[in-house]
Amino acid sequence: MKTLNYQKLLENPLFVSRYIEPNINWRHSYLNGKRGIKRLFSYPYASLMRKFFLRSYFQKRVLRGIVDIPYVEIVLTTKCTLRCEHCCNLMQYFTPKAQYVGTLENIIESLEQLCSKVSSINRLRLIGGEPFLFKDLPQLLDYIESQKKILTYDILSNGSIDIKEPILQRMKKSKKIRKVSISDYSHVPNIRLKQESIFKNLKKYRIPFSFLKGGTWHRLERIHKRGRSKEQIIANYLSCRASCVSLIGGGGGELAPKGAIFVCAAASSLSVLKGLEEFEGDYIDLMDETDRFLEFYAQDFYKSCDYCQDYSKPSEKILAAIQTREVLRIG
Repeated sequence: MKTLNYQKLLENPLFVSRYIEPNINWRHSYLNGKRGIKRLFSYPYASLMRKFFLRSYFQKRVLRGIVDIPYVEIVLTTKCTLRCEHCCNLMQYFTPKAQYVGTLENIIESLEQLCSKVSSINRLRLIGGEPFLFKDLPQLLDYIESQKKILTYDILSNGSIDIKEPILQRMKKSKKIRKVSISDYSHVPNIRLKQESIFKNLKKYRIPFSFLKGGTWHRLERIHKRGRSKEQIIANYLSCRASCVSLIGGGGGELAPKGAIFVCAAASSLSVLKGLEEFEGDYIDLMDETDRFLEFYAQDFYKSCDYCQDYSKPSEKILAAIQTREVLRIG
């Protein structure tokens, strides 16, 4: 790979919006600390740091080739308790026999490899599928708590299954958890009662959580390769600007054996459904040189964006989490 010009990265508006600004925002969130009365004391300090220090701090680190990951989602499993027809993470395209299910060993290996390349991860989000289906979640939370480079984490759940006692215990003691986010799918049969049980336990253990109300999604067109030109694919990415950078474990394959980072969760799902070969150049192989991590945030061409609908056009708002019995197929 050619030598990376760090100064040009800082002059690139896309890099600034994808890397510098999110790093400022997530580090400010970290400095704010956990919810509660202690924030009365940490908030003024965090605000001063944001106003006078953080921008130049991250700019100087880029000039030295140091990588700070602002935010990354890690896919624990594509198994889910629901099958939402318009899931933007593409869980509705996975057959029961072709799910990605990470193991504790390969997920920790991926995180260890990532941490060997970067100086910090400001926010790690655990996602699925449904992350609370991941059987080794207690042990994974222990690892996250011990890994100094991971500053904070949160968990995104559809609120359809109770959280087991060992997980609740670990989250209660955690210094790094910021919240459990529960999606509002109250209209789906039987979920409201589950939500009430989950909220009760989270309150009992004093674990911060948010209920993502809203109840609407945007209609997702069927996923298929559209045959756009490179310029059209770039335009589609720039219309979307997904910020949900997604890591999925490699499991020892020839390509990205220790895992890879993709532009979004849909792209990481496509890499499983279609194979990594289809998306050469789209992702960071966790064994890549450090400069590739920085270069990724200035990249505007991703082959996976050819599979998505035209994001320059308005999309129809629909009820969230409409269920389908059908496993969808990629065209």
